[in-house]
Amino acid sequence: MGSNMHVAVKIYFFAFWVFSITLAENEECLKGDIDYENIQKSNLNERYTHGQTVKLSCATGYVGSLKLECKNGRWTNTAERECKKKQCGHPGDTPNADFKLIKGSALEFGATVEYTCRPGYIMASRVNYRNCRIDGWDNAVPVCEVVKCPIISNLRDVIATGNTEEASYGDVIHFECASPDKMLEGPEDIHCQSDGQWSGKIPKCIEIKCLPPVIPHGFTQPDKEYKGNHILQYSCEQGYNPRLGNPMCTKYGWSIKPECEVITCLLGSPTTGVLSTKPIGKNIFLVGEYVEIICSKKYWIFGTKQVSQKIKCQEDGKWELRPGCEDITCEYPEGDHLLKKSRNIKQIYKLGENTWYRCENHYHHTAESITCTETGWEPEPLCIEKTTCAEPSVENGFTHKLQEGFSYSCHANHKAFDEKWWGVVTCTEGLQSYAPLCIPNDQCGQIPNVHAKEKQEKKGYKKEETIEFEYESKPYCFKCINGTWQDCQCIPPSVENAVITLHSQQQVEYTCRNNYSMTGKQLISCHSSQWKELPTCRLGNNLRCPAPEREINDAIRNNTNLKAYYEEGGSVQYKCKEGFNFQNGSKAVCSAGEWKYPQCLKLGNNLRCPTPEREINDAIRSNANLKAYYEEGGSVQYKCKEGFNFQNGSKAVCSAGEWKYPQCLK
Repeated sequence: MGSNMHVAVKIYFFAFWVFSITLAENEECLKGDIDYENIQKSNLNERYTHGQTVKLSCATGYVGSLKLECKNGRWTNTAERECKKKQCGHPGDTPNADFKLIKGSALEFGATVEYTCRPGYIMASRVNYRNCRIDGWDNAVPVCEVVKCPIISNLRDVIATGNTEEASYGDVIHFECASPDKMLEGPEDIHCQSDGQWSGKIPKCIEIKCLPPVIPHGFTQPDKEYKGNHILQYSCEQGYNPRLGNPMCTKYGWSIKPECEVITCLLGSPTTGVLSTKPIGKNIFLVGEYVEIICSKKYWIFGTKQVSQKIKCQEDGKWELRPGCEDITCEYPEGDHLLKKSRNIKQIYKLGENTWYRCENHYHHTAESITCTETGWEPEPLCIEKTTCAEPSVENGFTHKLQEGFSYSCHANHKAFDEKWWGVVTCTEGLQSYAPLCIPNDQCGQIPNVHAKEKQEKKGYKKEETIEFEYESKPYCFKCINGTWQDCQCIPPSVENAVITLHSQQQVEYTCRNNYSMTGKQLISCHSSQWKELPTCRLGNNLRCPAPEREINDAIRNNTNLKAYYEEGGSVQYKCKEGFNFQNGSKAVCSAGEWKYPQCLKLGNNLRCPTPEREINDAIRSNANLKAYYEEGGSVQYKCKEGFNFQNGSKAVCSAGEWKYPQCLK
């Protein structure tokens, strides 16, 4: 039963498959179902059965063919081809013309191209286009002819050069007058334009004349007409000059263009000795503008004794001074009581050269020779008056005349004050170097040379007398014994940051300086030539200085191992930034709990000082031979006016490019 059912199912499915195939083969393809473009369907049947094929031709203007097969009631393109438009190729070029597509997107069936003549040419053909047809391009290639201009005639006294009869586009006609005494009124040249017209009218020949030109920054006589060979007179505004030459009226206009040229001064290339110029890179300067010339070492500005100078451009286009540098030289010295040079002595000396000078009668020179330096003659060539001195009187001695003074010696049992048995005194500016003196042998004369400041001064010291000094802030003592100086006993010792306010041979009293406190006794005594229990002076903690700034006043701290604090007078080393130099010292110093830092100033000529004022602050400059400039720390001597005295020093000092002048008070 089960096997019979299985056979029946198989038979059923086989029968269904055969039925489906038969039904599909009986489906037809219709002519109307062919939807391919650009083909001819006029010669086709209305119906086709499964498996039939047809070959289709392309429509007019198209190339190719299609092969279709009817499958299961549908058309299938077995060749996988299509109909494409026929190509016409290039439509052809024509001289002096261009073409473009005005219909279609390619040179193929149905396209149209249009030809356009270039400027100066016109279309000679009736039709200016071509169409792409089934058999190629229609119409002939268009032709463009050149444009012609009208004939030029009736010239009279005008001569024309060129094709006046059959002028074509681009041809040029040149005109000139037959008479040399006439000029053209109108264009000298005309040309044939693209529209077939001449670019200008035919000129005429008239009497030569010129109108006053318009000259920027210039002036002419208004409403004046100039005839041939007349010269134009014109002037310019301030800061401008007329162009070189004389403008003459000719048949061609002015012989040279009348112009007002701005007045300038040219700097030119830097010459030897020029270090720099300001403004940098500028070579042309207008009237009233300045250029600053800065000379190298050993040079100064031409005609001056300045190493830098601002030079003005003048109204005549010339510099007020020659903008360059020359070698520094020295002229043979002149001055009060100096004799003029003789013929065999030269006038100009180079740096480093030496010479000598002579003085008038009754005067003598202060130097055997002088040397030319960047700042003038050194030493300064001076002549001072020769003076005489009266013969000195020597008590307990006698004298002998010498050429430049007197020699003296002492009587028996006496000696010279300077501890010699004889001495010499000289005459200087009318005064003797010192008064000769003879003292008894048992007295002491000149004090020992300990570079000390004497507290008392006498002309001879007796036996057992003492003299006390101050040497490097320490008391010092000598005693006269049998005519010889000997050290005193119990010299008071030095105590740092303290001064002695009271002392005797056996006792001394100390007082600490401000802001310091004393540890120990203020009054100490000397026993067995020794001082006992010396006191000390220490700065209070509140007056110590903390670690200093790392960078300040363009200076950078050098030390790496710093203390937590510094005592009074403690210091730290600094260094200046590149391009800077210390003004006064390179260390920061702790003072009264605060740091006094060093100052760094920028290097350069701007830190030099020019020649100082002759008179300032009731002080008058003493020096006669001045330098062109002074370096940092350089000085110049001054003297106060009558009835005035200096307050602090008698010299002007160059500091950071500026003078610090002395003050005179009444």
